[in-house]
Amino acid sequence: MRNSVIYRLSKNLFFRVGVLLCACTALIVVAIIGFNQHVDTKYLYVAGLSWWEGLNAYDPEVASQLGANQSAGGFFYPPQIAPLCLMLAAFPWTQAKVVMTLLNVICAGVLAFFCVLLVKQPQVKQLKVLGSGSLWFIPAIVLGNPFTFQVIMLGQTTLVVTTALVSGWYYAYRDRWMLSGILIAIATIKPQLSLLVILWLLLERHWRILAVAAVTTLIFCLVPMVITGPIDVFFHWFASLGEHKNVFANVLGFPAVFSIQNLLYTAGIHVPQLLPLGILITGLLWRYRFRLIIDDVIGMLLAISVLFGFAHHYDLIALAPLMAAFWRHLYHRPRATLVALTVMFVMLFPRNVLMTFIDSELLLQYRVLLVIGVTIWLGVMSVKRKAKAESWGMS
Repeated sequence: MRNSVIYRLSKNLFFRVGVLLCACTALIVVAIIGFNQHVDTKYLYVAGLSWWEGLNAYDPEVASQLGANQSAGGFFYPPQIAPLCLMLAAFPWTQAKVVMTLLNVICAGVLAFFCVLLVKQPQVKQLKVLGSGSLWFIPAIVLGNPFTFQVIMLGQTTLVVTTALVSGWYYAYRDRWMLSGILIAIATIKPQLSLLVILWLLLERHWRILAVAAVTTLIFCLVPMVITGPIDVFFHWFASLGEHKNVFANVLGFPAVFSIQNLLYTAGIHVPQLLPLGILITGLLWRYRFRLIIDDVIGMLLAISVLFGFAHHYDLIALAPLMAAFWRHLYHRPRATLVALTVMFVMLFPRNVLMTFIDSELLLQYRVLLVIGVTIWLGVMSVKRKAKAESWGMS
């Protein structure tokens, strides 16, 4: 093992620093180059303007009057996103883009930090803790991830939500229930990513965390509730979801959509929404949770969310904790690590580049199969490592 190329490179200080600097430089450059895009930030900004004016942000006519491009769809976020929208709309548009860029860059750094913590401070005490020289890969893969770049360029919220979920999970299993609840509440701005994590906490009976999350969510909704009515605002949001699935960028078969359902649709197999199956798998995971390393589960839950729910390709940055868990399990196994790194490289390879070589949309959906395989692989390793750790603890 000590003679392997991977091991020697990972121990080389200049290599580690060089990789991290390249990842950070790429992040900064992309954030600057992609500054003028911010397609999704515009919707958050216009919603904030609507609420500052005391208007209904879910009304397409109001949004059109304030500058939204309704040909690309309306505003579909839940009301608890109001604080972010109001903050952005408090600035001129040019400055609001800067604020959103900085927020996403900060979240990328915080996400990398908590992924490292999940690996460095595992809940299973018998697990061998990786040294600082072994942790370089995790921030590099989070900060230098093409999906991180895409989220920043679009002004999307996936980084904010993933960071809140991973940090909320970390604190949930370290008796910081108040902070965990607040973070989970922040994550609810994107229900398709946070739903299964909340379901898990419900099954685990983390009542205090869920109570704090519920109260915090209502506090976040106060402005829309006052403007539109405490019940009506949620009706308006639910009504907007009916239009969400009809927007061209969200329909099955669109290149940016990611899910098992979309893969099957591209193959000519039409199946209904698979989220109920994802909920069932989550329940099975919880049933056998004592066989798993608990800090591996957050990565599995987020993988199940993007596979069985609704996601776009840039939402795969939510797999950051899954990739961090892989590094913990495989770092001391050179051959397996090489295979895993190859799989992750192929999974993260930019789709736009692949489109110049691959003309088949079905083949371009290969990431779905990779994520399924990687998730199952992590589950198997987690079970084996937990069993081995427990046998060491009893010996």
